Amino acid sequence: MNGKVDNLTGMTVISESGKKYILKGIIGNGSQGVVYDDESKKYVIKFYFPAESEMLDKERLERISFIKDIEIPKNFVAIKDVISEPYVGYVMEKVVDHKPLNYYLIPDRHKEFLEWYNEGFGLRERIIIGFIIAKAFSDLESNNFSYCDISGNNIMINAVKNASVRLIDVDNIYIAGRGNAAILGTPRYIAPEVISRQKNPDVLSDNYSLAVILFELLRVGHPYISDEVLDGTPEMEDDALAGKYPYVTEDNSTNMLPEDVVFTDKLKELFRRCFVDGQKNRIRRPSAFEFEKALLEASNSLVKCKGCGAWHYIVTDGEDKGRCPWCGAESSGDKKLIFYDVLFEGTDYKTSKGIKTKKQVGSYILRAGKNYVKDYYILRYDDLTKAPRTTGNYFTVVNSSEGYMACNEFCKKGLMVCRTGAFNYVEIPDKKGLVLKTGDELYFDIEGVGSIGVECGGTQYSFVRMAKFVEVAE
Repeated sequence: MNGKVDNLTGMTVISESGKKYILKGIIGNGSQGVVYDDESKKYVIKFYFPAESEMLDKERLERISFIKDIEIPKNFVAIKDVISEPYVGYVMEKVVDHKPLNYYLIPDRHKEFLEWYNEGFGLRERIIIGFIIAKAFSDLESNNFSYCDISGNNIMINAVKNASVRLIDVDNIYIAGRGNAAILGTPRYIAPEVISRQKNPDVLSDNYSLAVILFELLRVGHPYISDEVLDGTPEMEDDALAGKYPYVTEDNSTNMLPEDVVFTDKLKELFRRCFVDGQKNRIRRPSAFEFEKALLEASNSLVKCKGCGAWHYIVTDGEDKGRCPWCGAESSGDKKLIFYDVLFEGTDYKTSKGIKTKKQVGSYILRAGKNYVKDYYILRYDDLTKAPRTTGNYFTVVNSSEGYMACNEFCKKGLMVCRTGAFNYVEIPDKKGLVLKTGDELYFDIEGVGSIGVECGGTQYSFVRMAKFVEVAE
């Protein structure tokens, strides 16, 4: 009986908790088992193919019962109930109005490539989806859990309004040191050390699989499959997926989008760390959290071309400076926040004689509508008394009829505005906003604690994070 199950359509099954589910029909088949729709249309039920022994089925049952009881990040579709008869299986919420991530990874043969890639919000949509995926895995790895089977089939997307990402098949989640992983993964995304059976799936192999998915999402190609491999034998592709070929270059990978068009400098660095440095030493692979931050920054560096409507990064040098890389039309961002770490003399910037020096640490291109500025831009690594940088919301900038308005929507203390040419500071009250003019500066006391003090040569200096509102002439 191993490797198959009877057709259970129309049957009522009873879960371990005593709930009844009526199986409406088969909606999916996989290497592990069969998935049924429930008559209520709220749930789906996955049954495993019977194992070779009762002991293995018992281990499966224990495994999914354990996963059901642990807390997993919200983007992952949790196990709602466990079933032991007539086969081992589980119940999960039915994901509706979502499509597999493969929709973004496999070009539509009936459309021109650029038309297909730039559907919806194009690069911006892909960057935001990548950010949400990376954040989900960042949350997972913070608990030392491994997903083990990252692929375009297991990630479901809805980007029609507010982007939604749901990850299914959580029964594959593995906790290091607790038995063996239930699955090695999907071949295209399995880390080389797992393919060679040198390592079990873990957080570091998940980091590899995540990087491949993000690379494919943006460049529509695999980081080890060059033109030579693509045109070569199946054995060459197997070797490439096993990490036996070098990371692709612009010269040998004309089958995918150029990295300059779809990667920021930070993303280029992370992918090289993963697929060059990490090829020999997997410890060098970037974490999901590093990709989360880099994709957040990338999403706030995009502008929409007024010629072709495609989203792109501003080209700052070369022959295409100030032009859209998709159509060549003139295109640039005209309003943005530039973030600085500011050094001033004294203990309070509001009474200081002036700025001694400042260092740019980030930027955010403002768009029409509401712009959510994350606390990643505000919180500093250099102050160990503060919480680490996260990607929650800190404040918003709204494009109103009066102009761009900085709004203290999330009730942060110490959100200050200094008008250009003036030395008076106004705090933005909770749930209120102030219209910004070119050159205005926003200072962040970080919940009213103030700046960071240092002493040098008997003189007191302090640091504070500041953002300047600028308008760039088009």
